[in-house]
Amino acid sequence: MAEILTKALSLVLIVAIGYGIKRLGWVKASDFGIFSKLVLRVTLPCALATSFNSYDLVPALASLVVIGFVVNLGQQVVGYWLNRRNGPRAKAFGVFHSGTYNIGAFSMPYISGFMGAPAMVHTAMFDVGNSLASAGVGYGWGMSMVDQSKRTTVVSFLRIVFSSPIFVTYLVLVAMRSANLTLPDPVIVFTSTVGAANPFLAMLMIGIGLEIRLHRSKLTRAAKYLALRYTFAIVLALGIWFTLPLSPDIKLVLVMLLFAPVASMVAGFSEEAGLDVETSAFITSVTILVAIVVMPAILLTLG
Repeated sequence: MAEILTKALSLVLIVAIGYGIKRLGWVKASDFGIFSKLVLRVTLPCALATSFNSYDLVPALASLVVIGFVVNLGQQVVGYWLNRRNGPRAKAFGVFHSGTYNIGAFSMPYISGFMGAPAMVHTAMFDVGNSLASAGVGYGWGMSMVDQSKRTTVVSFLRIVFSSPIFVTYLVLVAMRSANLTLPDPVIVFTSTVGAANPFLAMLMIGIGLEIRLHRSKLTRAAKYLALRYTFAIVLALGIWFTLPLSPDIKLVLVMLLFAPVASMVAGFSEEAGLDVETSAFITSVTILVAIVVMPAILLTLG
């Protein structure tokens, strides 16, 4: 217990450092994009390569991809349904902000910091389904409601999904391990060195991007989506923990991921669609703060 609390506080302190240096003016909120590129294109792929290299994939892990997809899609449908009497912009906002989990930039370094390489692989498999549903189906569905010219085709869907360096990394590593291929030791020495920086850079980035201000008139809307998200999280967590025939370690990772923050790309989707970016950023920031507390609490309770 003491070890988990120490690790959790260490990660929280790094987030606080990121927020603090932004407030001091050492970095700007616009620098978030630079850190994001470093994490998602350099340190996280290296950390994944190191974790996957010595892990044997089993058929049961394929179920994590399905779970990641279904959990997202189900929430998107509910988000759309709750706004069925409103206009297309409200429906699009509902689809964008229901489900969708920040795995690469938050959950992956956070969970790996507590549970190590196997948990990182389980998280990655869930994120394959998460990416397909949120960056693919959710994006295309939401954008098509605000702009008829942006209806999703198979080609545009594949272009969106394969534009993610993390998704491509997943596919390459899964294919390699399925063929029982491994990276040579000198490469792993490099990837482990670079990947070791991932938790620090990712948490620092989260702190730099953290923004918790919102006009009072918009709080009700934000609260509605937060309530929907955590109602789903609690119900799904109970269902997964008590009904799925998976190992306790895998179920623990899944339950923790259900309380992961909203994906940071959602604010970008909202901006592209001309929706309420301020509320979107606020929802994302609140879910980050909740995840920082709840995810280690789940590990302490169920681990």
